Amino acid sequence: MTKGEIRIDQKKLRSELNEEQKRFYDESILQQLMDTKEFRNCKRIFTYVSFQSEIDTIDIIDKAFLQGKQVYVPKVEAQGMEFYEIKSREGLIRSNYGILEPLGGKENRFISAATKNHQMEHLMLLPGLAFDPYGNRIGYGAGYYDKYLAKHGADTFYKAALAYDFQVIESIPAKEFDIRANQIITPTRSYQCIEA
Repeated sequence: MTKGEIRIDQKKLRSELNEEQKRFYDESILQQLMDTKEFRNCKRIFTYVSFQSEIDTIDIIDKAFLQGKQVYVPKVEAQGMEFYEIKSREGLIRSNYGILEPLGGKENRFISAATKNHQMEHLMLLPGLAFDPYGNRIGYGAGYYDKYLAKHGADTFYKAALAYDFQVIESIPAKEFDIRANQIITPTRSYQCIEA
């Protein structure tokens, strides 16, 4: 299958989840994530705000606040995507596309330390439509995360992909510049990605 075909297939599968199934799976993913040492030990969490049929990240954001973690959320701007710190959910506004984004402000923008020593402090949750056991992912096609991570140093972040079990497929075509996840977290398991 091509990336385009996988996107169509996965969007369909995700949209077919009923509300009760989705809530159960999302709660299970939250618990799996919270049980990881990467979540427990991180000081800063970089997370998308869920939209439509995406895995719910609002509860993750709330748990991070309760644990005293700094929370950073992405905002797409003219020059690309940047992450901004929010102090509460009141720091989010709805964009023209209906997506919750941070208010922004230069003083709240994350400036990368660009050193691998900070990886365990910086947990990034990667959105996507499909993943494979090697950490390759298919996003929504704009490449925002790959560009952001390339710019700020992919090794600065520990990268965890949140997925429903059916979103983890055998293999995804990947290119040299595609940045891989370190870990995949599903409702039933949390596992380290296989070295390619």
